Amino acid sequence: MRFSVFFPGKRLLARIVLAPVATVALVGAVVACSSDSESDAGSLSKGSCVEVTDNAVDAMRATIGDCGAATSNYRIVQAGSAPLDCAAEDTTFNGTVGDTETALCLSPNFAQGNCYADAGQRPAETVPCTAPEASFKVVKRIDGTIDELQCDSGATMYRTVADPKTTFCMARP
Repeated sequence: MRFSVFFPGKRLLARIVLAPVATVALVGAVVACSSDSESDAGSLSKGSCVEVTDNAVDAMRATIGDCGAATSNYRIVQAGSAPLDCAAEDTTFNGTVGDTETALCLSPNFAQGNCYADAGQRPAETVPCTAPEASFKVVKRIDGTIDELQCDSGATMYRTVADPKTTFCMARP
């Protein structure tokens, strides 16, 4: 006949000490994994914004930006490898964002009061309104609607974006 020796105090002590240690380790691992994936994968995902700093055909450059900042002039519609099949109303970007080579389809996130140099199918670049290359100024930005009739008489052009709904009323600088 065999007898088991059971010491309830030691097991309880082990549970009390190891449970919080295991919990802290688990929470730390979850936070580390989620912050890495958000900073790497989320930065070039649909809906994120970029500031195009160079729109040269062979050397487009951009940085990740805050969509609420006046300098973040484009919102990402699609990200991937070149060539991307962008919609006609979107702008094509093939270049570097930070240190990442990528292709993007972009929709405008222009700021009211800013001037831009239009580059056709390439992204427009923010320029001073007095610059000779300035081709339009956003005189009014209307968030939440896609209605060009909301533009004042001072606007000679407009641009609408479906997602998120935005109307840009524009004029010559």
